[in-house]
Amino acid sequence: MTGSILMLASLGFFISWLLMPDPGTTNTYHILSIVKQSRASVMASIIIQIITSVLYLIALFQLAGISFRQKRSTLAGIILMAIGVLGLCADAFFHLLAYFMTDDSVTLEQDVVTVMDFMQTTGVAFLLPILLPFFVGSLVLAIALNKGAMITKTSWFTITAAFGLGILSLLGEKTHICQPVPMIVTLGLFAIGQAFIGFDLIRSSYKHKSAMLAYQYQN
Repeated sequence: MTGSILMLASLGFFISWLLMPDPGTTNTYHILSIVKQSRASVMASIIIQIITSVLYLIALFQLAGISFRQKRSTLAGIILMAIGVLGLCADAFFHLLAYFMTDDSVTLEQDVVTVMDFMQTTGVAFLLPILLPFFVGSLVLAIALNKGAMITKTSWFTITAAFGLGILSLLGEKTHICQPVPMIVTLGLFAIGQAFIGFDLIRSSYKHKSAMLAYQYQN
């Protein structure tokens, strides 16, 4: 059950960002322009992101129960990821604000742009400390569960690749050495890595149940 919910949450995470136009951009005028052009898609993204946040929390609570006797690193990964889920849900309300600001009844004058500027600067400074643990926690959790023999290294490697791609993309954007990779690709890799955690948990649970049934049958 835990693995299935985590896989569903990771799929929702990816879809929510796929529906957002030009994810990762911080230019105020550009954000207001693209959100106004894709309001239905943005609202769908917001709803999915909030539901996804709930699914992540359910999966993490269940995983905490399963991993109660596991190493502290597993608990650290769960806590970090749970903090990140708070940021993920808060981020959905950032998007909701942009959605309301682009309503036809709102005139895009300087005051609206100024508020959006604040959200994309000072607001993001408040958001990042609780959003970044979502990604760091995913990697910590993948490594810890692998060392606890609960999952394979696939998720660990995939999430590491996502981090590497994100860092290279950021460096490429800042230095203009190369064209940055679209943010949706990096986010997609994170989602795939999380989905592999869920898949391996399902497989591990199936093997455990099969072993228990075989033991009961023999006795």
